[in-house]
Amino acid sequence: MVAGVTVAGLLLRVPSVDDSLFGDELSTYFIVTGHSLWQVLDWVSSDLEVSPPLFFVLAWMTHLLGEPAESLRAVSLICGVAAIPLTYVLGTWTVGRRAAIVGAALVALSPFLILYSTQARAYMLVLLLDLLATLALLRALEARRLGWWIAYAACSCAAVYAHYVAVFVLVGQFAWALWARPDARRALIAANLGAAAGFLPWLPGFLDDRTGPNLIGLLEPFTSAGVGRSLVRWSIGHPFIRFSALPGAAAEVMAAAGLVTGAIGLALARRRDAGRVAPRTALVLVLGLSSPFLAAAYSAFGTSVFNAQNLIASWPGLALCVGGLVSTANRLGLLATALVLAAPAVGTVKMLGADYQRPDHGAAVSYVDRAGKRGDAIVDVPLSGNPITPLDAALGYGRAPNPHPVLRVGAPPREAAVRALAQGRSPLAPPPTPPAAATARRAARLAKGGSLYVVMVDSGRQLVPSRRSSLAAFLRALPSRFKAIRTVSFDGYRSSLLSDLPVRVLVLRDSGSRRRE
Repeated sequence: MVAGVTVAGLLLRVPSVDDSLFGDELSTYFIVTGHSLWQVLDWVSSDLEVSPPLFFVLAWMTHLLGEPAESLRAVSLICGVAAIPLTYVLGTWTVGRRAAIVGAALVALSPFLILYSTQARAYMLVLLLDLLATLALLRALEARRLGWWIAYAACSCAAVYAHYVAVFVLVGQFAWALWARPDARRALIAANLGAAAGFLPWLPGFLDDRTGPNLIGLLEPFTSAGVGRSLVRWSIGHPFIRFSALPGAAAEVMAAAGLVTGAIGLALARRRDAGRVAPRTALVLVLGLSSPFLAAAYSAFGTSVFNAQNLIASWPGLALCVGGLVSTANRLGLLATALVLAAPAVGTVKMLGADYQRPDHGAAVSYVDRAGKRGDAIVDVPLSGNPITPLDAALGYGRAPNPHPVLRVGAPPREAAVRALAQGRSPLAPPPTPPAAATARRAARLAKGGSLYVVMVDSGRQLVPSRRSSLAAFLRALPSRFKAIRTVSFDGYRSSLLSDLPVRVLVLRDSGSRRRE
């Protein structure tokens, strides 16, 4: 059965693997593409990233295997699929086979994990390595062999090299082992000292990252409301889509009903079989709760790190906690299981539609190639411009010659942004943005009496912008002979946390070109 669940999890992830790169993935693309391994390490140690290097090294090893999106996401996809059977293994060692199947199914169906299994970032890698560290720890405690202690130390060290938030789960499992197995404390401490020693080469990078740019506190303040939103996205939702849209109110009701039904069934079962919580069951509770509690504790006394993706390493523990709750051996348990599996399935089915895929800049570039000619200028109106945009990635920046000159409106030129980062400037202090009028004059010259293609991500509001917006200023500054002849839209996130995010291409034709010819 677990093989079927794993295959289903793979099939649910495949449709998103070739989405256009978006968001933080662009940083990965920029760091890896066109650079040597040593250059990759230099960029990771700069202010562009506040992350350790392991994922970027692995992405560098895969980035030439195919198209940029698929090759950069290969590591995350492999880790995301592998986490399904490994969650089952952990479940069979801790809470039993029934709960293990439910836990593995939740990992396979989770919209949150499906997204991060197809994102070119380190989150699924850290989940997998923390999961492997937990399994190695259990085997080391059982077999008491040096090889398993070494494996536990190696996986723990690798997990922190993948992402610093790995520490939350590692601290939780360490505390559990100290409590549950006092006879193994010496070996446990020695293994963790070995893992810490292995991390020492990156210690200067970690200290730099602690003082580096951190947008979490700005974008997601550590407040009770912010914590609640992050927990909902982490447990049942999607990190970029409003919960009311995905999975939606019906899924919320099903999830709540399933948990309540499971709790009632568990309470009835406990009446017949009272007793203390077994140590390995306690481990699952620790794994599921360690990231939320420790991230909250850290954020309460320091810089906020509390957001949904930073809790990801606790997801297998969360899934197995739910599996243990609902898999009671009675009819209530069966009903509860059906409800808690149906809830994420609703969101997963929605994710298969184009409305919940990343903005399709690849389709926009293909349209420009079909409708225009080589050398036609593209005007990029990015959501941000540090250091490259989704359009740059879709045009193959760093991989192939760009057939279209690209100008930016409302953001610094790409070359200036890259140069500033190479000189050590913080990405939060980008170089100046050229005046829209100057960009318009240059665009008119590049059009050479032909067409301009303005590419933007928005909900349509930028097509009738206020006079103060950069795009409006650009359009006003164009010579009057440029006329808008059509607007073409391509799929992107609907009901995202920002707004609807389709990609729109505004085609501007130079109406005086025939006269000059």
